[in-house]
Amino acid sequence: MATEDADLLAALESPDWTVALEAVARAESELRNSIVGDPLAELVIGILSRLASHPKWEVRRAVANAATHAPHATFEEALTKLARDDNQRVRQAAEHAALRRRDSRNASSLGKQHEERINATLDTIQSRFGMAGREAVKRAAEQMANTHARELYHEVIRLLTPLAASAERLRDALLEQPNLPVALAEEADGIGRRVHRIRTTLDAMRVYNQQPTLTFQSESLKEIVQEAANVAQESDRNESRGVSIAIHIPSSAVVEVSRTRLVQALTNILVNAAEAYPDDAAARPIEVTASAEERLIRMTIRDSGCGMSEENQRDALTLFSTSKATGTGFGLPLAVKIVESEHGGRLRLESAKGLGTSVNIWLPTYREVRR
Repeated sequence: MATEDADLLAALESPDWTVALEAVARAESELRNSIVGDPLAELVIGILSRLASHPKWEVRRAVANAATHAPHATFEEALTKLARDDNQRVRQAAEHAALRRRDSRNASSLGKQHEERINATLDTIQSRFGMAGREAVKRAAEQMANTHARELYHEVIRLLTPLAASAERLRDALLEQPNLPVALAEEADGIGRRVHRIRTTLDAMRVYNQQPTLTFQSESLKEIVQEAANVAQESDRNESRGVSIAIHIPSSAVVEVSRTRLVQALTNILVNAAEAYPDDAAARPIEVTASAEERLIRMTIRDSGCGMSEENQRDALTLFSTSKATGTGFGLPLAVKIVESEHGGRLRLESAKGLGTSVNIWLPTYREVRR
């Protein structure tokens, strides 16, 4: 066992609760990219299960938060126990973890089944009417789905807006009552946070389902990547890490693209890459390179972050699938949609746990705008 892994296990079992608390946060990062059967992950899960009974509520809450990123069935018993904890903060963390675990499992399973059925139907259409028929049906289905998604978005937002305002007023009113338990105000605040979470997910869904009018023109790939890098580095999600982005793209690299959409796709990828680094950032920057292939330009965005397990790598491009506590599961799928459906390119992931991730993108040098 590596020294670093042994140190983590020892810290988790430290009698000093502050050391154990810090170690749980490190363990959460480890579990985020582990797979079932990983020996270290199984040892960590065993210790965390015992820490679910720790006398300090701060440690128990940290354990509940870590459970969000632990798909291991062996942790279910500990999570159930934490959901009945005497401390409300611990119960809320356990509730959130349970919801995220269930949503992740359901989204991954249903998403794969749905994708398989769609591809089978499109294959049948292609066999009878050719590729043109396949693409026509696919575009029509996307337009119908987007129309329904927009209607659903506006209806749910109409219901959520007054609910959020009511939760805020309730919290403020409870805080003004000196004899009432603080837990009541915290519960009202929790309702507000959950409503905000729903709103964030809906906003991400709306962005994903947008069908903007695409205008293609020849653009400098280096300038597009630089614009995306500037946006990514100014993002609140990257500000605390301060990960640098090194761009090694020749000025002669030109692609015919919708600039705004490609910037959005690359920004999503770069923000995800930055989030793969620890909070104190790392010396090695995110590197972006490009090379010319026959009628294509291949671009690679490579980070030196935590990398992904095979399981997480398979799910990374699936809608609603996310390993982040505040993620929505739309960032990378939107990048795939922009690159592949809108630009006729390809996007592929390569990742190794502990070594980092590479996102490879192939874009046509020139293309005819789809009418």
